[in-house]
Amino acid sequence: LGALVPTAVGSMMGIPVLSSRRGRKVGQLLVGASVGMYVSVDAVEHIGRWFPVMILTAIVSVLISAVVCVAFARVNGTNLPTAFFSMTPGGLSEMAFTGEREGARREIVTMSHTIRVALIVTIMPFLLLKFGTDGGLMQQGHGMETLSPDRVVIILAVAALSVFLVSRTGVNNPWMIGALLGAGIVASMGYIEGRMPYPLFALGQFLMGISIGSGFKRDMLTKAPRIFATSALFVLAMTALLFGYAALVHWATGIDLSSMTLAASPGGQAEMALTAQALHLNVALITAFHVIRSFTVNAFSLQFYR
Repeated sequence: LGALVPTAVGSMMGIPVLSSRRGRKVGQLLVGASVGMYVSVDAVEHIGRWFPVMILTAIVSVLISAVVCVAFARVNGTNLPTAFFSMTPGGLSEMAFTGEREGARREIVTMSHTIRVALIVTIMPFLLLKFGTDGGLMQQGHGMETLSPDRVVIILAVAALSVFLVSRTGVNNPWMIGALLGAGIVASMGYIEGRMPYPLFALGQFLMGISIGSGFKRDMLTKAPRIFATSALFVLAMTALLFGYAALVHWATGIDLSSMTLAASPGGQAEMALTAQALHLNVALITAFHVIRSFTVNAFSLQFYR
């Protein structure tokens, strides 16, 4: 947040700010590898158990987007393709590209997704850290030794290899998923144990923060202030509806409310994984929810829209 907020403000004021897609990828690699080192065998075992709920959550998120987008289109005077792909919680570039093929306005879709990620990153961690329940799964992290430089190199090399392999599958956000998967496999199998040096973890968050902040442009305020404001309101409305769904799943399955809130949240995978780590929740489970949703939404958004 310390990197995101001033970068966003400066960018909207017309001040040239650092913006690097490679920087965000490096940030995701560092964060993914750092969080992956906390993945335990018990955490991974939960994934298979809750896989049907993950599919359901992905479908529900699309259905809620479809409901919300009708009001969004009417309030802003936009067409339905623009509204649908603006509200659907998929990848920014994927939604903008796919939506444009159906007649959506790319700039509105891009603006809405930038606001969505920044808003959820700003609000969700604060609310959960203040009102959420600590999961207790990562308390052992406080007693873990910091990895030595040679082991850091090994972990980052494994993470980079995993990123390369995951990217071959066409999955969205391979830098975060691949790094977390690679480091998580090493940690869960007991090959290397320990935590990444904090400066690397902080650097990853810093690079992600300035990347999100630089997505805010001056014309968001000068050319489309109404859409800027209504996008924020509708993102909050969609988040509230998904929280209601998370509460129902919590009641029906027993998955703790903090975990389900993060799992159903329309925020980014990396940011939600960071919040899960801070609350000592099952990072692997929450990340799996977002991976399944990301794949489902990005792969079939066109079919869902039609």
